[in-house]
Amino acid sequence: MTLTPLLKRATNDDLGPLVEYLTGRISEHFTGRDVYQKHYPNHQKYVDVIESELRRYGGNTIANIFRGEGPPYDEIVHDVAKKLDVDFSDTDSIEEIEIKMLFKVLERSYEDMSDAEKKELAKLFADSGVENADFNGGFPAATITAQLAGTAGGFATYQIAVIVANKVSYAVLGKGLSMAANAAITRSIGYFLGPVGWAVSGLLAVGTITGPAYRVTIPCVLHVAYLRQKLKQE
Repeated sequence: MTLTPLLKRATNDDLGPLVEYLTGRISEHFTGRDVYQKHYPNHQKYVDVIESELRRYGGNTIANIFRGEGPPYDEIVHDVAKKLDVDFSDTDSIEEIEIKMLFKVLERSYEDMSDAEKKELAKLFADSGVENADFNGGFPAATITAQLAGTAGGFATYQIAVIVANKVSYAVLGKGLSMAANAAITRSIGYFLGPVGWAVSGLLAVGTITGPAYRVTIPCVLHVAYLRQKLKQE
């Protein structure tokens, strides 16, 4: 699976965090390329290089020493999903696995939410057609994901993607996403930013312990998940 068609549809602002995740580590490999130096910050001019660089980092987390290039994006998604303890099957699409990863972050943050935050989260999903959205004191991520899958994620999934991607950007880059969000999304970010932030920090800490490349691939995959949902809403 190639990411280039998806990345070509994204704006420079949307691609910016992805580029910063990739150049924030061993940056000379990326920033030294002629196309980067010629066109930066017009990221749309080198989306193929962005994908290539992401695959290169993915190659550091997957056993591919005899591979001439990094693994395809779907293999990177599978690898990151396993690292985040996400349950998925071989029949799941890449988008379905990406959504499950977003919900895994939300699931990890659920226990740290206040009663008001949990109530707001339940309302968000209830408005999107999730049955029994009061959760009965827990957060059945798998059940919610399955129910939303029938509508290809929908606006609730997009809201969760924005919240997670925004907090990843804060955690890694020290700043949030650059975007013009509508009132519903702005409110959601305000409600869940704290608990989700703790969950994101925990996930990235796991990446640091198990290998430095995960400090790149985890934020990148979560950001791509956000981009996919954003473009679907548009």
